[in-house]
Amino acid sequence: MNNPTLIPSVIALLVLSLLALLLVKKGKIGRLSALLLVIIPLVVGNGVWLGWIYPQQKQHQQQQQLQRQQQRQADKIADAQQQLAATPPYSTIRQQQPALYKQINEQLVAAVRAGTDPDKAIGQLRPMVAELLNQRVGRADDDSIINYMRLSVSQMENLRQQNGELCFKFLFPQIRGGVNSEELLPQTLLQQDRQQMDALLRASQGAEKPIDIAQARRSLQSIVRKLYAKWGSDLQLLNSPTDSRVEPEKMCDMTIDLYSAVLALPTKQSANVLRMMLSTNAG
Repeated sequence: MNNPTLIPSVIALLVLSLLALLLVKKGKIGRLSALLLVIIPLVVGNGVWLGWIYPQQKQHQQQQQLQRQQQRQADKIADAQQQLAATPPYSTIRQQQPALYKQINEQLVAAVRAGTDPDKAIGQLRPMVAELLNQRVGRADDDSIINYMRLSVSQMENLRQQNGELCFKFLFPQIRGGVNSEELLPQTLLQQDRQQMDALLRASQGAEKPIDIAQARRSLQSIVRKLYAKWGSDLQLLNSPTDSRVEPEKMCDMTIDLYSAVLALPTKQSANVLRMMLSTNAG
């Protein structure tokens, strides 16, 4: 039934044939006239149907289908935007930095419109939050910094168990493109990640916290000496992640050891070292 004229043509043919037959039997018209009575209306009717009525119907159906598709996409985008607005830390960013939230929202809309699943699209936004955290970490209180870095170490360890390359990408996204945490980490870590990022943003609205650079360097040098006994000169590669000698697995393991040692320090001392390591404004 792919031919749009088949059913109407069959019906018209039957009706006209019966009419012509009846008129012939009654002697009203001849056989030639009867034939013309059947053919001419059928040809004209098909011409009108195919040339105007059917194209109009088809165009209307296509417009309706397009409108339904557009509405479904609009609904999907609206749902994704509502989900973003209700998800920490994006809900906090929306309050604290509307301009940045606008950029994040635009990136989300573009991804969903391109066909990306909303959950995956939101997961792809994390690098924008990480960049903000790097700017704000120097203002956060001790507990927020320490809790955030403990979670980061847990994430490193989980990715390291999966694949050393994944862990390296997580640590150095500017070198190898980063990872989509939503696809790789378990839900428990993802939920904690959102909570800790949100907590750090909420705790970093004031001025920069003071850093005792001299003490932080002494603490870090003591840690490095201990790690040097395990890793030797390879430890220096932590300062040169683009070096050709870098092994992703080893870089990940050394980074985990370094941050674990810093987190093992007393709270204030640990936070002081982390501020020096992470803050963009540290001297």
